[in-house]
Amino acid sequence: MAVAGQRRRRKEERPGEIVEAAFEEFARSGFAATKLDDVAARAGITKGTIYLYFPSKEDLFLATMQEMSRPSREHLAALTAAPQGSAMTILRTHFAFEYAQMVEDRRTREIIRMLLAEVSRFPDLVERWRAEVIGPEVEALRRVVRYGIERGEFRPSAAEEFPHLLFAPVIMACTWRLMFGDDHAIDGPAYLAGHLDLLERGLTGGSRPNPSLQKAGLSE
Repeated sequence: MAVAGQRRRRKEERPGEIVEAAFEEFARSGFAATKLDDVAARAGITKGTIYLYFPSKEDLFLATMQEMSRPSREHLAALTAAPQGSAMTILRTHFAFEYAQMVEDRRTREIIRMLLAEVSRFPDLVERWRAEVIGPEVEALRRVVRYGIERGEFRPSAAEEFPHLLFAPVIMACTWRLMFGDDHAIDGPAYLAGHLDLLERGLTGGSRPNPSLQKAGLSE
């Protein structure tokens, strides 16, 4: 029974092990050049085993990207499932998490790099990513904006139609890190404070002093 239990646990862990191996191969070689034989070798399995869990290389790539971005999606989903209290607090909490997850974490930065590299050659793959991952996140941010408007905290603005505007500075910071590494590093805490200050001023139309900005040593 103990052996059977170990085999069962091993089988349950297999998709995660394949995804981990796939991530490293995709990050090293890109989607087009990655061979499933190399993924299998890195995972210590046969190529046929991959097909038991992932019908194609495209499905494996998407599953890999979804798994690497899962913490961000789950964090935002938990914050927006039944929002309470300040909408700005929700945004502050989420974007602080996003900077740690996307800008500082090498794995998530690699997702952006890979998608940018493959968008022209594999538009269908990128469209699946948009529909299954990015789309739901945009809608979650839209719900936060509408929640803030409904409770009188936010003023009506373009952010309701284009929640992408809220997220754009994160993508910029991630792209900067991908391009320049640590050679021209951005002061992360100060950049985050500046981002949040712009968000609050834009969404509320207010001009009151921002404690986070002052704490980061930036002038008002």
